[in-house]
Amino acid sequence: MEAGLGPWLLALALGPAGLWAQLRLVESGGGLRAPGDSVLLSCQGSGFDFGSYDILWYRQVPGGRLEWVSYIGGSWSSTKKYGSAVQGRATVSRDNSQSESSLSLLALHPRDSACYFCAV
Repeated sequence: MEAGLGPWLLALALGPAGLWAQLRLVESGGGLRAPGDSVLLSCQGSGFDFGSYDILWYRQVPGGRLEWVSYIGGSWSSTKKYGSAVQGRATVSRDNSQSESSLSLLALHPRDSACYFCAV
């Protein structure tokens, strides 16, 4: 086994629910995954007009800096952008009728192990 990869499992933790006044974002879908696996993370919004806001996804390793992962524009925009670390492996989507955004990550690498956050 290579040093630093532990038992070859990836921890995809999700951050605590974001709270700003009565606005809420609740992330779900994380857990342990093996390298090469995929994961689907979800972000459920409430207390605001979800479709009116751009959605951003970030990740952070313990003790590390926040890293931007993806962006999807609000209801007026179809723009999707991805950070270089996930380009070609990530797909961000949104369902404004359900006030939800999803982030799919394919072909997971050990470096994908982090705490993932959604933000508006």
